[in-house]
Amino acid sequence: MQRTFKNTSTSFAFALAAFALTITSVQAFGSHEFLTKAGLSDDQVVAVQEARELRRMGEVDAARDVLVEAGIDEDLLHELRRTHKQHKQHHRHNLHQQIVENLNDEQQDALRVAKSANDKDAVRAILEEAGIEVPDRGHRHK
Repeated sequence: MQRTFKNTSTSFAFALAAFALTITSVQAFGSHEFLTKAGLSDDQVVAVQEARELRRMGEVDAARDVLVEAGIDEDLLHELRRTHKQHKQHHRHNLHQQIVENLNDEQQDALRVAKSANDKDAVRAILEEAGIEVPDRGHRHK
């Protein structure tokens, strides 16, 4: 699934810039396992991770250049986004199934209250108490 890039077009440059701007918000793109499963080579995985770090430092142009050098083109970016969306949907469905199967009525009511209050720690505690593994997405702030 490796792609190569030969001619820079304006639309492609904008697409890469947009990708570089959004890459920090897509945590799964930083996962070596996800990127490898999506068909990226080891060099491309490193490039995506490097681009993410460059973007964090405000180096958007450098991030774009790293992606281009690694042969990451617009088609591959679209494929990554599509794969990431499917990945998220699968995990949401899985989590919903576990909630239905493992939480009693009282726990489901408590979960609804915690969610409506946006109490992420309470949500996590309820799920863990029911034996549901909750992935740590790196977004938790204390």
